Amino acid sequence: MSHRKRQKTTKISQGSKILSNTTATKFEDLPNELILICFNYFDFYQLYEIFFCLNQRFNKLILYDAKIHVDFGTIPNGKFLTFCFNLNHLKNTSGNYPLSIRADNEHQFNIFFEDDLFKDKFSKLKSLTLNNIKLATLSNIIFDKTIKLYKTLERLSLMKDINVEACEIEELCSNLISSKMKSLKYLNLNFEICEWEHNMYNHEDYVDLNYKELSIRKNSLNSLETIIIGYIPKANRDYSTTRISFYSLIDKLLPCLPKLKNLIINSIYLDESDYQYYQHKKSSIEGKKSVIPSNLKVIKIWTDVTQFKEEKKKLKKLLRNYFMNDSSLDTTTIKIFTINNKNVLKEKF
Repeated sequence: MSHRKRQKTTKISQGSKILSNTTATKFEDLPNELILICFNYFDFYQLYEIFFCLNQRFNKLILYDAKIHVDFGTIPNGKFLTFCFNLNHLKNTSGNYPLSIRADNEHQFNIFFEDDLFKDKFSKLKSLTLNNIKLATLSNIIFDKTIKLYKTLERLSLMKDINVEACEIEELCSNLISSKMKSLKYLNLNFEICEWEHNMYNHEDYVDLNYKELSIRKNSLNSLETIIIGYIPKANRDYSTTRISFYSLIDKLLPCLPKLKNLIINSIYLDESDYQYYQHKKSSIEGKKSVIPSNLKVIKIWTDVTQFKEEKKKLKKLLRNYFMNDSSLDTTTIKIFTINNKNVLKEKF
């Protein structure tokens, strides 16, 4: 063996010994980058309870480098005020702000967002996921001029039990689609209408998103890349309490979403007045290109389960013709297009 090869072999063996001697056997031995990745799997309450005060290194990582996610559901009722104190201490000590919040409890949500102690803590909040909350509460928080969530939010998910009165829906939904939401890229909408009658709340079957205000507003374009309307069906559950008509979708909503990439709707319906109006405008629509976002790649749509078979067939054809725009499948940007879980791109009409 040559002298040069022996030198190379010696260096490799020495390097292997060094690596074997520095192999991490404890969590504390991991580099900061890997520890921070692990910390991302914990919300702030769990992170603080498990890791804070173990050592100075973990304290500094949590205070200055960790991404802060808050999930109210993990906080025991008896420890909520302590949690608020710890979060306030974090912000005052390091300037580290919560990046995402999930709330399933309206009482805790109100305490957290309406207390003057926290109103300046949300300048960097990016994501908000909500269950079991009144729409009026949500609207007041998002468009509060002190908190200014409408400037920072990138993701908003209204998952279930979002109770609204019919008169509240139109204004909020139009505001969420408008240019007021400076950074919003992901929006998931689920509603249940609750009307107060005879000293009790009555739930209606459907919430119809009409977006009437969008058609009369100017400069309503926004930066949304993903919009989800209704529950995404799982297993045999395809029923959704939130829906939109075909015409409201193509004439009012889509023209305001130039950057849209993912469109997911459960459910969409075709009522007679919409169909007649669409037929009346059909010649003008066919004479022009459909107003389809140029970056649209994914379309997943489920038709309203209450519609008759012929109505579903008619609606499916309208959707296919509108989005494909009689163009070649080779030139369209759409990569996934399903209606009721069936691949439209491969079907023949």
